[in-house]
Amino acid sequence: MSKQQMQIKLMVKKEYDLAAEFLRTDLELNALIIEDLTEEHMMVYGGYLNTHLNAILMIYPEKIYYYSPDINFPLAEFALIIRETGIRKIVGKKELVEEFKCHFQMDLESDSFMLRYEGSKDFQASKGVKMITSLEECRKLYDLFMNVDEYKMIGPNEDFFANDHFQNIESGKLNVFYKAVEGTMVSTAGVFIESSRTAIIVGVATPPVHRRKGYASEVIRAICQKLANEEKAIYLFYNNPDAGKLYKQLGFYEAAKWKVLGISAHS
Repeated sequence: MSKQQMQIKLMVKKEYDLAAEFLRTDLELNALIIEDLTEEHMMVYGGYLNTHLNAILMIYPEKIYYYSPDINFPLAEFALIIRETGIRKIVGKKELVEEFKCHFQMDLESDSFMLRYEGSKDFQASKGVKMITSLEECRKLYDLFMNVDEYKMIGPNEDFFANDHFQNIESGKLNVFYKAVEGTMVSTAGVFIESSRTAIIVGVATPPVHRRKGYASEVIRAICQKLANEEKAIYLFYNNPDAGKLYKQLGFYEAAKWKVLGISAHS
């Protein structure tokens, strides 16, 4: 049996169609990644076995995404490339990304789940769920986040938060939905529009005093109804078991186990 010939090379722009086709072989996992190939700052390395593309390393300004259908693809040369970039965050499917742990010293490991929506387009969404359309509503969103422990790290600068969110909303990159009761914002979730075909639900938050009343479910349903009717694939990430139960009840299923590795500066 002949020995397989391996090659790692920087792909040029005209080869990105090949990279996209390769990523589409696992579209459920890579749907959010494929559109990034069009970004100017992107660098892509291909791993070839016997001239066939078998692995991809995508280098963003702040992170690195790795994908291969072969968990045993040799990573030594990719590890050297990562080290040369100075970028210290690797993300991707858990079982693939974990293979880098023998090449680096890590100072962070974070596990989560990638979910994809496959539920109904036809359920009745709550009439009490609205979309943020004003700067004042962004300020109310800031107040809501300040009452949720997971989001208090956004810091004390309300003006920056409100203006940044409103700018993203006006640009069409972000939609933010919320449920209000007697004028008080009680639950929220945002949607980053990744492309004409994909979207990610982010920033799901309900202050403790308003939990277990169905408010988060109403907001998520409203989002899913809108996006599913637009034929978008809807994703979200979570690491809270209670949240996971809610999402699955609403029609999401597990597309992949996700991992983030933080490479130590001493690695």
